[in-house]
Amino acid sequence: PDTNIDFSKISSNSNGKGLYYTSKNTEDNRITYYFRGDVKNNYVYFGGYYWRIIRINEDGSIRLIYQGESADATGSKATIGNSAFNSRVGDNAFVGYRHGRPTNDLGYWSTSYEQAHRNEVDSDIKIKLENWYKENLLSYDSYIADTGFCNDRSLSTGTGVGNQYTSYKPLWRLLKYDKAPQFTCPNAANDLFTVNNSNGNNASKYKVGLITADEVVYAGGLYGEKNYSNFLYTGVPYWTISPYCFRDEMSIATAFSYTDYGGLSDSYSNSIFGMRPVINLNSNIEITSTTQNGTINNPYIVKTI
Repeated sequence: PDTNIDFSKISSNSNGKGLYYTSKNTEDNRITYYFRGDVKNNYVYFGGYYWRIIRINEDGSIRLIYQGESADATGSKATIGNSAFNSRVGDNAFVGYRHGRPTNDLGYWSTSYEQAHRNEVDSDIKIKLENWYKENLLSYDSYIADTGFCNDRSLSTGTGVGNQYTSYKPLWRLLKYDKAPQFTCPNAANDLFTVNNSNGNNASKYKVGLITADEVVYAGGLYGEKNYSNFLYTGVPYWTISPYCFRDEMSIATAFSYTDYGGLSDSYSNSIFGMRPVINLNSNIEITSTTQNGTINNPYIVKTI
């Protein structure tokens, strides 16, 4: 169990390195298993690409983050390219992986939370991720679970409307309160991006998304802290799916990004960072050999027909 891990500190040999489990702050208090720290045994080869296991979800599906065309890929080779999260930033709507339509052509000033955060328009990054999935993984779709990806737009302070200052719950959990990450998605009906799953919003075209800021903290990253010895570190910044806040003094939406020094930061949503797709494999997938141990030279190879 992870009872001795201090999530206000980065992962280390004395603060979490390996595979852990918890039923705290999980969906329906079910057990999830997750990797933390500088682990070497969570490599997977699937669909023509290498991946790293983030965790075993509460439903038994296996969450993977893209590693690249080679297991040792770093830098930009560990991404599928760069993108803004949202190129439009002047409304609370634009913290959304999918978002509502503000009331004028310039993209400002939604007048209600529901208008800002209803799932009408794809973000820039959602469009690019789903196009990549369509072109590269659609033939493997039957092996991929529709578990979902949480773009947690629940409020911490503010209204989430127009150009009013608002902080979102991921900021509160991971910075302001007790630095307690969670695997749950508080408003799954609107914020859990799924394709056809009664637990989510069914607002995605394909079963691909991004890592959450909470998952980064479970894995050993921390806001504003360096951590080069962590399996998520690639040497370049890339996006998470988690909102941060809307800065009213600058009229700009922000989201959590993973930094080039191995931690979390808040970034303007129109910043150009890397994209590392995240998928979930079905719980009943098989590997091609029982001798595979998940290391860089002997990754788990998913059996596909």
